[in-house]
Amino acid sequence: MKALVCHTITDDFSGTEIRDVPMPKPGPGQVLVRVKAASVNFPDLLLTQGKYQLKLEPPFTPGMDFSGIIDTLGEGVTGPLREGTDVAGGVRSGAFAEFIVVPVSSLQKKPPAMSFAEAASYSAAYLTAYVALVRRGNLQPGETLLVHGASGGVGLAAVDVGKLLGATVIATGASDDKLDKVIAHGADYAINVTQGFR
Repeated sequence: MKALVCHTITDDFSGTEIRDVPMPKPGPGQVLVRVKAASVNFPDLLLTQGKYQLKLEPPFTPGMDFSGIIDTLGEGVTGPLREGTDVAGGVRSGAFAEFIVVPVSSLQKKPPAMSFAEAASYSAAYLTAYVALVRRGNLQPGETLLVHGASGGVGLAAVDVGKLLGATVIATGASDDKLDKVIAHGADYAINVTQGFR
């Protein structure tokens, strides 16, 4: 199978390349998932630079969040997640590959309304936004939320979560194209930081 392999820690992602690697096999309590989509998050880049809190020795395959279809069950796997089930999950690394072996406990069924790309990308961004706005910020209905860099993954998630919590959302960005997407995503107001209010 093919995987993106970080063979050398570098500052510019040049230490990675797509390689043929052995097909993994699930052990007890694990499943083999055919990866349909994997999201790229900032920690993935930091891992390849050796700057993330988790330090991996090359060679390794980055990729934390993914979605796909269960291909093979390991010994002792029971429950609703069976071969052919569409799933989403998160791991410390390894998702930038055609297949990945993960503990069945790290998976959940992919919501039918989500595409594989959406299912692979919501976990890290939305959990970050939720923790920031709900657990730390205690955002309340009727309050105003300012989201800087609102066109990125966490920024768009913050816009969504803010609107769901009943806040007025002001979004910032550096281009009108990006802000058009943020407004379409639900922001009440947008500020182009190079021009002013829209």
